Formats: sequence, structure tokens, C-alpha cells
Amino acid sequence: MTDPRPRPLRAVATWVGLIAALVSWLVGSGLLTTGQADAITGTVSAVLALLGAFGVALAGEKRVTPTSDPRDDAGRTLTPNVLD
Repeated sequence: MTDPRPRPLRAVATWVGLIAALVSWLVGSGLLTTGQADAITGTVSAVLALLGAFGVALAGEKRVTPTSDPRDDAGRTLTPNVLD
């Protein structure tokens, strides 16, 4: 059975992981010199740190409903459905 719910945080984390794995493979395969590898590793580490800190939150923020002030797509406040 497939769960049809969107999983934005998992999707973003998957892409970040794939990018990190690709860079590690390029460095480990010897396609780059030591100096190039050091420069790329430093740059990628900084970029991934930023993505980890801000990217996941920014990408997921638009797709999740906050519990403190829930609203629909049109910006209308969501109210509980109270049955009598």
C-alpha cells in the first residue's frame, strides 16, 4: 500500500543526500586533484550546511500546516469542525 501524503522534508533531504554522495564519489574516484578536492569539499560542506539549516525549512515551510495559525491555500483561517 502506498501512502499518498506528500513528504516534502523527506524529498529535500533525499536530494541533499544525493548531492553529497555524488561529490564524495567524484572526489574519491580520483577525478580531481588533492587541491581541487579540498576546495570542492570545503565549498560543498558550506553549501550543504546552509541547505541543512535553511533549505529544508524553506522548502518544507510552504507545504506543511503550522499548528499555531493554520490557514488554507487562500489564506483563510482554518477552524475546527465541531459536531453538536
